[in-house]
Amino acid sequence: MTTFTERRLQFQGVMLAFYHRLLARTVRWQIEGQANVSKAMASKRPLLWLFWHEQLSCFVTYGVRFVGAEKFTIVTLGGDPRGDVLTTFASALGASPYGVDMQGNPMAAGRSVLRIIEAMKGGKDSFLAPDGPDGPAFEPKAGASFLARKAEAAVIPVGGFTKAGYALRRWDKYLVPFPFARLRLVFGEPIFVNKRDKDEVVTEQIAGALTAVHQQARS
Repeated sequence: MTTFTERRLQFQGVMLAFYHRLLARTVRWQIEGQANVSKAMASKRPLLWLFWHEQLSCFVTYGVRFVGAEKFTIVTLGGDPRGDVLTTFASALGASPYGVDMQGNPMAAGRSVLRIIEAMKGGKDSFLAPDGPDGPAFEPKAGASFLARKAEAAVIPVGGFTKAGYALRRWDKYLVPFPFARLRLVFGEPIFVNKRDKDEVVTEQIAGALTAVHQQARS
């Protein structure tokens, strides 16, 4: 039987999906670096879109409008109410979410990550905020480089910003665009990652690229 809490979390996820569909229809776009996206696509590698957690809503709006949510397979936070909301949110948009709970059953979490990698190799895109879900802001964790290496992905750095939005008062200052906002997105030079690359080197590349496009989007 579905509990009240489960229904509430499901409702939140559905409403988030509705809001981002509204944003995708109404925001005015200023997009820079589209040639970098084309370069990544031309490589025929799996695509991994990365951005700081602050800009998640900005990128999802772009993904719904220009890529198609059904194109994505994504990591959500397993074993956490926030993950339940995001799983419903992603599913309602048409994406394929996989909950990963490293604090629970590491074997199950590993299988979820493997499914994401297999889906990417099969033609799905993925996206991730390397400093999420709990920060600190702008400090990437190892998960992004691990996923990029195992999938041998083309990483697309994404920066997003709008002056017509609300920054939540929390660790990441999560930016929620308003409908009809002017939304600026900047795509950086793709990073082509191979299995033999060192995690620390890839993480450093990711941090530098994300900082650059984040600053450019705000300039």
